[in-house]
Amino acid sequence: MMSYRKIFRSVVFGLGLAALAGCSGLTSLQSASKPLNTFELTPLPAGSVSVPRGRRQLEVALPTATGALNSDRIVIKPTPLEIQSLPETRWVNEATEHVQLLLVRSLANSGRFALVTSAGTGPSPDYVLLTDLQAFQAEVNADQVTVVIKTTMTLLRGTDGSVISSRSFDNAAAVADTSADLIVAGFDAAMTQQLTDMVTWLARNTGG
Repeated sequence: MMSYRKIFRSVVFGLGLAALAGCSGLTSLQSASKPLNTFELTPLPAGSVSVPRGRRQLEVALPTATGALNSDRIVIKPTPLEIQSLPETRWVNEATEHVQLLLVRSLANSGRFALVTSAGTGPSPDYVLLTDLQAFQAEVNADQVTVVIKTTMTLLRGTDGSVISSRSFDNAAAVADTSADLIVAGFDAAMTQQLTDMVTWLARNTGG
């Protein structure tokens, strides 16, 4: 028999999802009338990944993404086929811009490259990093909430655009419920692991 504590937890979780669904139905005009809580994720700090220092230059292109992810709203999927926004919250930039900035800052902090820039903001690079952002969301399955970040990254040679290496990254973090603070903490944990894996991968595929 299910314990009273488990029943209570299930009821509270269900009410949270009901509130989420109700809030997601607000019109754009209503949403614009109230300030949104703004969140940003943290890049890797200097020295967090041990890689050889280098002298090459890297350009990080703006990631590509579907329309649902190409916005500043924090995406949550209560079912595999339904997309909603976390109520009254937003990223500091559109998701693609935010991920690009995290990549630039993390790679600059790693010391692997002499210069890391976003597309079109620096001299002709030795390498170009392309990113396809395929998942950047919280997913609900029964009473489990999981933050999922999936990307495919492709490293190009700057001189001729030839492909040096390509790899898919898939990172996740479980969170206790759909509260904004916990979901954003889950995003930060999953993104930190993905950034760590990405820096290590690039270090293996770039020269000094």
